[in-house]
Amino acid sequence: MNEIPSMVPDRDHMDTHLGNRRAKEQEIAPPGYYRARVERASTWPVRIMLALLTLAVGANGYLGWYFYNEMYQTDLRQTDLRLGDLELQLNVTGQEAAEEARSLREGMEIAIEQYDLLWANWRRINQEIEDILSEIARIGLVNEGQDEATANNSQQIATVNDAMSDVQRRVNGINNDLQSLNDLVAEHDREMRNLGEMEGDLESIRQALSSGDSTVLGLVGRLEYIEQSMESVNAHRLQINQTLFRLQEQIESLQTLISGQSSLQ
Repeated sequence: MNEIPSMVPDRDHMDTHLGNRRAKEQEIAPPGYYRARVERASTWPVRIMLALLTLAVGANGYLGWYFYNEMYQTDLRQTDLRLGDLELQLNVTGQEAAEEARSLREGMEIAIEQYDLLWANWRRINQEIEDILSEIARIGLVNEGQDEATANNSQQIATVNDAMSDVQRRVNGINNDLQSLNDLVAEHDREMRNLGEMEGDLESIRQALSSGDSTVLGLVGRLEYIEQSMESVNAHRLQINQTLFRLQEQIESLQTLISGQSSLQ
């Protein structure tokens, strides 16, 4: 029995085993250590991406606001320039229209006076023709043998009658032109009254621009309406001048015709 080995390890062997085990435990890091390092290492790219995205969104918003502001300022400057041009044109148009209105009324008064004079001459000539016809009839009764003189007088009367028909036709044309001219003048007067309203619109637009009204795009329609109204005024002025010029030509032609008839008598 003395030769059976002991089942209990030696103390030295136990100390060595425990020392080796502690050394291995010290070499193996706890699980929380690696997890903390992994978490700290993996959050930096996310933070960088979030920062870049935030910067990109901010830059995009700033650029959008910048370009919108530039477009707004450009539209504002263009509208202000157009407004200045319209104010100048309206001022010039108003002055020219007032002067032309005075000249037009003077021209119409002269034309009406000439027309009245022509109408009086036409009535006088017509009465003279009737007197000639009566005289020819009397001569025909007294001098039945003077056929040649009667034929000459008849021919002269026929010529005068043709001329009088022409005079009547031209007088009717002058009447029509006078009526058209009166209508154009009435329309021109209405448009002249609208010029005052346009000045008020321009002033309201100027105040809106000065106050920085954000509805500047809506003012463009009002400016276009004023421009079209001014074009309409200019078109009526041109039409009135053309009608007045044509009327003066007709009156001069009629004066020449009546003068020729007077010389025939």
